Amino acid sequence: MKWNQLFYSFGLLVLFVAISLSQPQVRERDPAKEAPVLQELQKIAPKAVDLFKTATQNLDNDNEEEAIRQYNEVLKQAPNFEPALRRLGYALIATGKHAEGIAMAQKAVDFHRSADNLLGLSVAIVSPGNDNYLPPDSEIMRALTLAKESSKLSNGSDSDTLGMIAQLSLALNKIEDFNSAVGQMQAGFPDLVQTHYFYAIRHADQRDFDGAIVEVKTAETQGLDSEEANRLIAAIEKGKDEAYPLAKYLKYIYAFLGVVALWMLGLLGLFVGGKSMSAKTLKAIEKSDPDDITGGGHTSLKAAYRRLITFAGLYYYISQPIVVALVIVGTATLVYGFFLIGRIPIAFLIGLVFVGGGSIFFMFKSLVVRQKVEDLGRVLDQAEAPELWELVRTVAGDINTRPIDEIRVTPGVEMAVYERGSWRQKLQDKGERVLILGAGSFDGFSTNAFRAVLAHEYGHFSNRDTAGGDVAFRVNSDMMRLAEAMVNAGSNTYHNLAFHFLRLYHFIFRRITHGASRLQEALADRVAVHNYGAAAFAEGLEHVIRQKIVFDRLANAEISSALAARRKFENLYDLKLEDDSTSDVETAFRTEFDRPTGEDDTHPAGADRVRLAQKVEGQTHENIKGLVWDFFADRDEFTKGMSLLIEKQIRGERYSNYHDTGISEAGN
Repeated sequence: MKWNQLFYSFGLLVLFVAISLSQPQVRERDPAKEAPVLQELQKIAPKAVDLFKTATQNLDNDNEEEAIRQYNEVLKQAPNFEPALRRLGYALIATGKHAEGIAMAQKAVDFHRSADNLLGLSVAIVSPGNDNYLPPDSEIMRALTLAKESSKLSNGSDSDTLGMIAQLSLALNKIEDFNSAVGQMQAGFPDLVQTHYFYAIRHADQRDFDGAIVEVKTAETQGLDSEEANRLIAAIEKGKDEAYPLAKYLKYIYAFLGVVALWMLGLLGLFVGGKSMSAKTLKAIEKSDPDDITGGGHTSLKAAYRRLITFAGLYYYISQPIVVALVIVGTATLVYGFFLIGRIPIAFLIGLVFVGGGSIFFMFKSLVVRQKVEDLGRVLDQAEAPELWELVRTVAGDINTRPIDEIRVTPGVEMAVYERGSWRQKLQDKGERVLILGAGSFDGFSTNAFRAVLAHEYGHFSNRDTAGGDVAFRVNSDMMRLAEAMVNAGSNTYHNLAFHFLRLYHFIFRRITHGASRLQEALADRVAVHNYGAAAFAEGLEHVIRQKIVFDRLANAEISSALAARRKFENLYDLKLEDDSTSDVETAFRTEFDRPTGEDDTHPAGADRVRLAQKVEGQTHENIKGLVWDFFADRDEFTKGMSLLIEKQIRGERYSNYHDTGISEAGN
């Protein structure tokens, strides 16, 4: 029994023996057992029977001195009467005369090695008397041996003997003997007080503390003294606290685990919902009417996506306190576990606490500190490219939607749209419309293809893709800032639960929002094809994808060379590919363009977009000629300015690019 040293102490042993010896005091002796004793004495010394009865009554009523005198008188008439020898021994021990009492019990055994005499000697050896005598282990072992011999002679049919074996085995920490005796008591005497009492201890040893308390209370209803019952219950509860220090908090732990389980079920639901919606989107794009330009046939799907994204966004913030609690509980559990095993890696624990505390701080900061979103690139004034502005307005008229309010030019190849303003202004179509044009895409870009790409971007406006998305934008922005803060602080470790949650949730949220984005892109493609034809759209799409590869190669090579030589950058927009690089670019283009659409794609893959575009009945406007660079009055000055912007960015001046901000749910 490893859970509570109280059950090894002699104090409890004395309690058990006292209970055993006190049974005659709280109940009359069993007439069936007394009758043979009196009959035997009647045969030996008839005149001593009444005196023996009186002596026994005095023994049972704690009048030991008178009982001693009377038993001695009985023994004068019946010198070898074993019950009188045993009971005289008990009376002598009760008055503190241990040696004399044990000698009387031993004398009975010497006369006849019966089950009763052996049990009597066993009891005499360990009885405390009036001076609370505590025998040494050797004497307790002797008493146990005698009790076992007694039980063997009686074939385990005596409950007092079995109870004695249980007491003594318990005192000596002989668990096998204890369990054997208690098992026999349970089988033969299930309703005795002693059986329930010892079974309570057996339950406690097996760490069934609740079952142990039930057994004690059952024993109490059957006659166990309430004070003794309370003492044992207190000992069991103390053992329970030692074995399970957190037991008193179990209801709170279970409640917390229930919340965590429901939360995890919610995460699973979001993942399954995202997968299901993504599959429906792909099917809808393939099976729906390709000439449904407004996306009216997808109204319910778009509404479902909007609800799912909103719920997923809110769920991210609902998850924050749960993740914080998990970080605290997980950190505390690890620290406590190290204390329990007695091996404390100080450096690891300090790092664990700092990582956990830092993660909580960063999570809190991401919730309360709003990041100021800066517009991209620079404004393109109408005077710089009046014909470009005119084309942009013309396309808006062709699409039958409100024209953009501002054009911003960036150094890269991105093309996108977004709206500025409050969510109410956006829902009422009163937001300020902004068009992003990447100067890196302009080289070789035909005006006809460029117009088709503009129509695609306007398709997002006409389909009201940019009117919503505030929740998605904010959640994505918060996750990115939190991830950046953790990485910068070195908190992106394998034992950081908050970082793993962030990775998981970003994966789930990405699958949901990107599925919605693919639907928006496919519908915006239809707008472009319907107005300007599949050929112009395909040309524009292929140009943007190819030019990204070309511009990235040229720009990266020049930037690396300039930095190594510590010189100024050349004009990045005047650079040309070497002839031997053309095939490599084409290979890279085909690899990117022809790949299958994946679940992490915000847009369908290029080949899929062209294939779907060819299904649309289109071209309501005639083709136009020219190149995008033709719109700029002073291309050289413009491109030098964009190159300088890149150089400032590379050399350390702050610049926010499109991909960092995550602006525009619509994408390219």
